[in-house]
Amino acid sequence: MKQFAPEYNINAEGWFKFPADAEYRKRMFPPEVNQHPAKANVYLVQAIIEYVSEPEDILMDIMAGTGTLMVGALIGRSVICIEISKKFHALQVAALEHLERIAPGISGMISLVNLPCQTYLPIPNLADHIIFSPQYAGILKKKSVTDQWNIDTGYDFVEYSKNPLNLGTMSEFLWMHEMEKVYAQCYQTLKPNGSMTLIVKDHMSAGKRVLLTDKAIKASVQVGFSYNPDEHFKWAAPGMPYTSARRARGELTVDDEDIVVLRKCNE
Repeated sequence: MKQFAPEYNINAEGWFKFPADAEYRKRMFPPEVNQHPAKANVYLVQAIIEYVSEPEDILMDIMAGTGTLMVGALIGRSVICIEISKKFHALQVAALEHLERIAPGISGMISLVNLPCQTYLPIPNLADHIIFSPQYAGILKKKSVTDQWNIDTGYDFVEYSKNPLNLGTMSEFLWMHEMEKVYAQCYQTLKPNGSMTLIVKDHMSAGKRVLLTDKAIKASVQVGFSYNPDEHFKWAAPGMPYTSARRARGELTVDDEDIVVLRKCNE
């Protein structure tokens, strides 16, 4: 078995320390993509890709946002990005055009799909590895640009809230049921011996930590995935702009993020 992120340091808590990726992003993605506040750290995504996959494998992000997973094409992987939002899909198109100028021909290795993952999947035996970050329940149900989330992040999430299949708009109860369906669709979409890697961050609610990672693992195992604690990692996540705003208001925050690799057994 490969070692995860061997070139990066680990802090006293045992969390990986990936460097800030702002300068890297400036080279790889256009400015409009880099303005998004919820981007995945490029070094983290690359470490996951190198850990779970091999050249010529097909990677998929079912909630792709700005399309960070596209960097996998730079090291010989084919990439499928699925995104529910027209706005974020447009950002992915801009990012792909930018990458094509850097690495001519790379667009032939990347597919961009502007649909809810629930309507696009499952497609049996399509992907070798699925890598994505599940949304929080209820956190993106925004009706006004004056919502505190939009103020804290400096980004308009109203358009992102309009689709009823957007998991971020659902209550905790509906979210859990819908996510279990999504994990099952992922399982069916993966080839035998494939993997699903979740990038999950717990969050605070009413002063208590909501254990989203534990819920995600439980739901994934229920639909057939296998979980190995040795493939469960943490990294010292800097958080989004709203995290700093909440700290400034004296609120408790979550400063670690989980990387959980779940496996589909050979069938």
